[in-house]
Amino acid sequence: PGPGLAVLTSWKDQPKETLLLAGKLPAGMTYHPDLSGDASRVAFAFCDHTERDSKLRGFSLYETSVDGSQLRRLTGGPSDPRVGAHGRQSVLVEDFDPCYLPDGGLAFISTRSQQFGRCHGGRYVPSYILYRADADGSNVRQLSFNEANEWNPSVLHDGRIIYTRWDYINRHDTVYQSLWVMRPDGTATGHFYGNNSRAPCMIAEAQAIPGS
Repeated sequence: PGPGLAVLTSWKDQPKETLLLAGKLPAGMTYHPDLSGDASRVAFAFCDHTERDSKLRGFSLYETSVDGSQLRRLTGGPSDPRVGAHGRQSVLVEDFDPCYLPDGGLAFISTRSQQFGRCHGGRYVPSYILYRADADGSNVRQLSFNEANEWNPSVLHDGRIIYTRWDYINRHDTVYQSLWVMRPDGTATGHFYGNNSRAPCMIAEAQAIPGS
């Protein structure tokens, strides 16, 4: 557990830290914030560490304004039953890696597909893939139908989602973890770069660079 989101001012010379979530959430871990296009809001994943059974601790999506006001929970609340694919509940549902979309929704990574990673023996290693929701966290739907893990969605200049995909279908078990793209509605899935490259074996956290 840590203090969570912070805003740094004068960060080039005399950084000053302002905590956004102090006293607003229980002790827990904050992960992977994403700034909205107008820079007014931050979406992030949060795991409540006050849950007594550590096996039931999981990440959900939250959002706050950049001044720390208007904090709200987007997924995992009373209106989200968090039931997995086909009603299965064999895997703890966790949502993380949120990414604002041009149409106002959010893309994120989730274990809602209720799948398991291969080659892990008896360990608990659920798969996590790409989903999306409306701006308020409602209308959750699956975008990807990959059977292995995916990470770090972000938006390209043309509005497509770029993300890392573990392409583990009739291929080497670890080498091919490369960049893929899809439209925000889940159509036109395809590899972006590196799907036939053995090195580097993983390309992650892609971000569009203005002017490039």
